[in-house]
Amino acid sequence: MAEKMLPLDEFLKLDSDEQVEKLKRWKMDYTLKDIRETWNFKHSAQYYMLLKKLRIYERVVNKSDKFYPQPDTQRLGADGIWRNFNGNGFNTPSDHFNFHLNTKLSGTELADKLERIAFFLRGEPKEVDVKFSIIVTENGNSEA
Repeated sequence: MAEKMLPLDEFLKLDSDEQVEKLKRWKMDYTLKDIRETWNFKHSAQYYMLLKKLRIYERVVNKSDKFYPQPDTQRLGADGIWRNFNGNGFNTPSDHFNFHLNTKLSGTELADKLERIAFFLRGEPKEVDVKFSIIVTENGNSEA
C-alpha cells in the first residue's frame, strides 16, 4: 500500500534525511504530477526549485530523470536554478540568476512566468534589483 503524501507545510518541517526518504518512497508509488497536485504546484519546475532550495536535489533526482532544457535566452534549468544563456552555455553562478523577458505574452502566460519567479524568490534573503514594465497592447498599438 502506498504511503500517503504529506502536505507541503508538514514536509518542510522534516529534517533533510527524512525529506529524502519520503520523496524516494513517494516516487515509487506516485508520479511527479501527483506530488505537484498535492503541494499545489502548477509547474514541475517549482518542485525542482524546492529540492534545490532544500539542498536535497542531488539525493532525490536520478540522472536519468533530469530534464535538459533547449537553449534559449532565459531558462529555468531542470535543477531549479534560473540561468542566463549567452550562446556559449549556461554561465550564471548557481546562487544568482538573470531573467530577461522582452516579448508579447497573454496575461495568463505572463502570470505563469511571474508565479514561477515569485516562487523562486520566496524566502530569498538577498536584495534583488528589479526593472519591470508592463504595457497592454491592443491590435498591435501600445497604450501607455
